[in-house]
Amino acid sequence: MTIKTFAKAALAAAALAATATTASAWGFDICEDVTMRFHNNTGAAIQIYDVDYYDYGQGIWRSEPFENRVIQDGYYFSFTRNLEDVENADTLLRVRYRTTNGSGQWRGNHRAQGNTFTCRHNSTANVYIR
Repeated sequence: MTIKTFAKAALAAAALAATATTASAWGFDICEDVTMRFHNNTGAAIQIYDVDYYDYGQGIWRSEPFENRVIQDGYYFSFTRNLEDVENADTLLRVRYRTTNGSGQWRGNHRAQGNTFTCRHNSTANVYIR
């Protein structure tokens, strides 16, 4: 084998090794089309202003873009998103919300979280806000 042939073989092996690494190393472990359902059972209307999910692998909360949303008592709101870095891994959802004061203004910083679930494509996760 000549040096030129050896170099080509080494480059090909390196390219194969790079493409054979785990998807998470390349950021491709996206859990697609996860439906998140938030059930309001607080006895009053709430305003959700933040949604996060926990990445156990990295030990961090990841924020999901979310526009403020009012949910009346006894109702739920759902939306679907892709969650990065948690495909086929355990995660959980956390929501932060406000309630109204006597003057009708949104106040407070309350949190609720769901149960841990294994994130798979097209899964549904529920958070019951009490």
